Amino acid sequence: MPDDTGQLDRLLSRLQQTLERRRPGADAIDRVLEGPRRHTEVRSLTDDKTVDAFRRELIDGFIRADTANRLLGLIDQVIASL
Repeated sequence: MPDDTGQLDRLLSRLQQTLERRRPGADAIDRVLEGPRRHTEVRSLTDDKTVDAFRRELIDGFIRADTANRLLGLIDQVIASL
């Protein structure tokens, strides 16, 4: 059986690492002001094809593992960019 939880495990690991890197006492504004100047290309995930596919399968009551893994991968990309 393929490793259906690999993407979930990677996401949880990245979340844990991100939380461990946070400095106590500094809020989000402090971290941004102290960091390097950033350029972002913000876009809404609401209409992303991955989110749309997940939403359709959720409504149908049957979420495929590959669809869930694609959504977890998208969330992982967002977390990595923080």
